[in-house]
Amino acid sequence: MISEVKIKNFKSFIDAKIPLSKLTLLTGLNSSGKSSIIQALRMYDLAHSGKSPLLMGHGGIAELRSKFVAPKENISISLTTHNNVEATLTLNEYNTTPPTYAPELIYVGADRLGPQPNLPIDQSLNSNPRVGEKGEYVLDFISRLVDQNYILPSAFKHETSQSLTFDHILQNWLSEITPGVKFNFSHNKKADVSHAEIDSCRPTNVGFGLSYTLPIIAAALGSVAQPNNKTNNEHWVDTWEKYKKNNGVLLIIENPEAHLHPKGQTAMGKLLALCAQQGSQVIIETHSEHVMDGIRIAIKQQALPNTAVKFHYFSKNTFGESQVKSPNIDENAKIDSWPEGFFDQTLINRAILAKRN
Repeated sequence: MISEVKIKNFKSFIDAKIPLSKLTLLTGLNSSGKSSIIQALRMYDLAHSGKSPLLMGHGGIAELRSKFVAPKENISISLTTHNNVEATLTLNEYNTTPPTYAPELIYVGADRLGPQPNLPIDQSLNSNPRVGEKGEYVLDFISRLVDQNYILPSAFKHETSQSLTFDHILQNWLSEITPGVKFNFSHNKKADVSHAEIDSCRPTNVGFGLSYTLPIIAAALGSVAQPNNKTNNEHWVDTWEKYKKNNGVLLIIENPEAHLHPKGQTAMGKLLALCAQQGSQVIIETHSEHVMDGIRIAIKQQALPNTAVKFHYFSKNTFGESQVKSPNIDENAKIDSWPEGFFDQTLINRAILAKRN
């Protein structure tokens, strides 16, 4: 597990240390720096895998280097594990020094695909299953885990569960977040596409909620699922499971609340908390107090210890440098201090509405 992220000379961070736990929630005003933390982790992962760490559309080194430091300063992104092993990505215009360690990163971004009649099959050779940052491979991801008989820990068993198989638990959690929905999919390898049906309708006739939610639920469950078969698996299964066992799994989700009713957002928070309890390390970037409440409810119901959760609230000072405040949460899910802007808009709105004219 990663215990800390250190970022130097990157965008609005000069020298930041961000503690992580099993579940870490990043929130704050827009353009306050929370997405930069996720961008840094994605760059780190790309460099570790031997690829260019520069993300498409985010600019080059000069644009990414903090405006608060000298033009030739290195950008560095470091991860420290729970047993105090540190690995660092170092960047400048001429050289990249990749890190020597990285967890298995499962990332689903905020810019997810909307409803699509068909989705592609991942054609990468010998690759681990991927949901895709836009959710573009989610049906392929589901198909691969179902075909290899992946199962979930008993903690995920729902009252309506027929079994602990990946497809049954996926359906149960879809129904938990969007009650009553029925999800089916098919795989056409000759055409290199997958097709989904929701309540016997194509996704484009159902709406955005399920299309935005499905990649997150699949990624979350996939991060903790295990193959039921001990032998005769496809090659990628053994390779993927060995890597996850040795390096851990880091699940990063941006804006899980998008297009979800508050009840569904709360259920999503509980699901992600459960994934953290069952072995994945989870980072959530959110603007939703309902997602946060789902996490707090999981603590209150003792599904996840309060010591396994960290909340970080991001803002910027008058110079534009990111600052982080980290309120603590106790075993009763009470927050010890609420920074201004930390999910307090509901109270502000209610106070305004309660005033007499």
